[in-house]
Amino acid sequence: MERDAIGSEAIRDALAELLQQPPLRKSPQLSAFLSYVVGESLAGRGSLLKSYTIATDALGRAPNFDPATDAIVRVEARRLRQVLQQIYEDPACPLTVRIDLPLGRYEPTFTQIASAAAHRPALDPAASLRESEQRYRALVQASAAIEWRASPDGQLVQSAGWTARTGKPDAAIGDGGWLDALHPDDRERAAAAWAEARRSGEPLEIAYRVRHRGGGYRWMLARGLPLENLDGSIREWVGILSDIHEQVMAQEALRSRDEALSLAVAAAGLAVFEIDPATRIVRWSEGASDLIGAVDGPLEAWTRRIDPAHAPQVIDALEQALRGEGGFDLVYRVTDAAGLQCWIACRGNRLRTARGEARVFGVAIDVTGRYVGPP
Repeated sequence: MERDAIGSEAIRDALAELLQQPPLRKSPQLSAFLSYVVGESLAGRGSLLKSYTIATDALGRAPNFDPATDAIVRVEARRLRQVLQQIYEDPACPLTVRIDLPLGRYEPTFTQIASAAAHRPALDPAASLRESEQRYRALVQASAAIEWRASPDGQLVQSAGWTARTGKPDAAIGDGGWLDALHPDDRERAAAAWAEARRSGEPLEIAYRVRHRGGGYRWMLARGLPLENLDGSIREWVGILSDIHEQVMAQEALRSRDEALSLAVAAAGLAVFEIDPATRIVRWSEGASDLIGAVDGPLEAWTRRIDPAHAPQVIDALEQALRGEGGFDLVYRVTDAAGLQCWIACRGNRLRTARGEARVFGVAIDVTGRYVGPP
C-alpha cells in the first residue's frame, strides 16, 4: 500500500509541514482534526475512526456527544477537505506527500507527489489567464446568466450581462446601485443577505425580483462565493445571477392549486391519506384527526379500529390496492378514540408519485347520520 511505501516518518514530516501552511495554521480545530486522524491511521486504527472518537478526542466534545444531533465532525471534515484541496492546488505548493480525507470516510490517504512548483512546465501566465477568461465567459453566455464580481468589502466592481437584462449601465451597480433594479419589497432582504454573507464569509444564495429592460420584474437567483488568499483572507467575491422566473411561477401556481384543493377538501369534510406500500405507514391530511379521529402511523393501527364484522373485507381491499391489484370503494364502521362508533366512506387506489414512487392515495369521510348500514 502507498502508505507503507512512503513510510511513517515521511508522512509525519509531511503532516508537520502541512500544518504550517497558512489555512491550517490559522485554524487550530482543523489542525487538531487532521493531526488526530493521521496519528490514528499511522497507529493502525484508521479503519476505526468514527464521528464520536474524533469529536471527543480531537475536537473537545463531551462524552455525551451525539453525532445524530451535532454535525460538528461532518462540518469540519468538509472544511478540511476544501482547505487541503486549496493547499495542494496552489502552484507554489512545496509538499511532496499529499494527505487527503476521502468523501464518506475519515481515514486519510497518503500519496507521493512531485513538487508542483518544481515540475510544472513553464507557461505563459498571460495566455493562460486569457484562455481561462474566455472559457468562463463562454459558459456564462451559454447559460444566459449575469456574471458579477465584488471586492472583499462588498462593492460590486464588474458585471457581464447586467445592462442587457436591466437596461442599466454596468457603472451604476457600485455603491449599492444594483439594489435600484430590485423590486422594492425585496431590496431590504437582499441587502441584508449580502451583508450577512460578507460578515460570515459563507456562500450567498438568495432569490429576488429584478426589473428588466422591458419594464416587468422577473425572479432571479443570486449565488456568490468568496475566493480566499492562502492566508484565509477574502480576495474577492464572484457569482452569477440566473433567471428562475418560470420555475418560481410554476411553484406558485402549484402552491395556489394545493391551497385551493386543501380548502375544497376541508369544506367537504374529507380526510386525505397516503399509504407507503413498502413501510405500510399511513399519513393523513391536516385535520383528519378532528374529522375521523385518524392520525399518522402504521396501517395496522387504523385497521384495528374497524368493526370486526367489516375488517376482513376492508383489509383485503387495502392489501389488493397495496399490491397494485385495483382500487377500493368501501363503507365500514370504526370505533374512535373515545369509544364511539361511526361510519366511514373510503375510496382510493395505488398511483405513482412524480418521483416514480408507488403510493396508495385515498379519501375518507364520516358518513354517520347519512348512512344506515347493516348492524
